[in-house]
Amino acid sequence: MKLPGAIENCAGSAGLLARRAGRLAGRIFPNSCGALPAALLLFCQPDLSSSAAQSAIAPVVIHTTTNAVSPDQLSQSIERVLQQREFAWRMPRDKPVASEAEQGWLARAVEFVVEKTRDAAQAVVHGIGKSLKWIGEMLSKLWPRSVPRQPGLAGVGSQLIYFLQILLLLLISVLVGFLAVLVFRAYHRRRQPNVVLAEPVAPRPDLSNDEVTADQLPEDGWLNLAREMIEQGNLRLALRALYLASLAHLASRELIAIAIFKSNREYEMELRRRARAAPEVQSAFSQNVAVFDRAWYGLHEVTSQALQDFQSNLARIRAC
Repeated sequence: MKLPGAIENCAGSAGLLARRAGRLAGRIFPNSCGALPAALLLFCQPDLSSSAAQSAIAPVVIHTTTNAVSPDQLSQSIERVLQQREFAWRMPRDKPVASEAEQGWLARAVEFVVEKTRDAAQAVVHGIGKSLKWIGEMLSKLWPRSVPRQPGLAGVGSQLIYFLQILLLLLISVLVGFLAVLVFRAYHRRRQPNVVLAEPVAPRPDLSNDEVTADQLPEDGWLNLAREMIEQGNLRLALRALYLASLAHLASRELIAIAIFKSNREYEMELRRRARAAPEVQSAFSQNVAVFDRAWYGLHEVTSQALQDFQSNLARIRAC
């Protein structure tokens, strides 16, 4: 006896679903292969209220073997199924973490610098915050609060404390301003370059030139030049440098007046007029003039002994 069309279609669909569910359940739950398809078949069985349908459908006896499944086995079965290839695309993918070996030394160095810079910045910000908090607390303690007027001595004491707080704040403000000025000056002085004033250097005169006068160098300059000539072995130029040093010394004492047109004899006569009270100076200078004239104009050889005698007379002139 055939079933009506709607009932037959419903039964066919239910059977198809039951078979598919049975195959999936067999993969997941291999130990209970018959229970789930039977349950699905019974659940999807249509409501056959008509007598024809009830008489046409024969009772189905399903023999199932049910085994108890532990939670661990169930979890392992689910994991095995989910690890299969057809379910891999549904699982979230973990982002690969690059190991230190795969990273280059430059990347590690940049990461290290960035981390240290971030830590240092956080430490500085934290320190500044703590400092500002401490300053705020100190100012809040020092800041004078309005004191209510009280009669008697209590009111006088409160007003005195109020004015002392104001005075302390003024002193602190002056001290902070003074320190700020000192720091600014020190910073400005450090940035300002040292200015070196250039001093004009007198040109070194040519001792072999007859037009050289004694006022072109100070006395010490001529003496230094004479030492250089002695070291070089040029005793003739050294003798002239010592003579010009003696003229510069006498001119500094206003015993003679240096001029380019004056001769050595004129200097000797001028010294006699102005240094009548110092005959030893006149005698020493006259001896040196004679030695210089013989060596410079008479082309006599300058010996070491003659140079020493000249230096001795110059020492006598400077000592008098």
